[in-house]
Amino acid sequence: MSRKLGRTDYTLLIFALAVFLFNSPLNSWWSSLSLPWYMVFVLWAVIIVLVAWNQMRQEHGD
Repeated sequence: MSRKLGRTDYTLLIFALAVFLFNSPLNSWWSSLSLPWYMVFVLWAVIIVLVAWNQMRQEHGD
């Protein structure tokens, strides 16, 4: 009984990834690594690109 993951499922997985990166003990760890100041913006850009890619991929599949 396999089910293909839909747009909502991938969106929820991306949301869970964002919550994990920005609101977990991992946040304290990677913010103490003295990374460049723009690293938070790079992470947000990755999340935005993943969401946009998911939307485009799903629109072409409909």
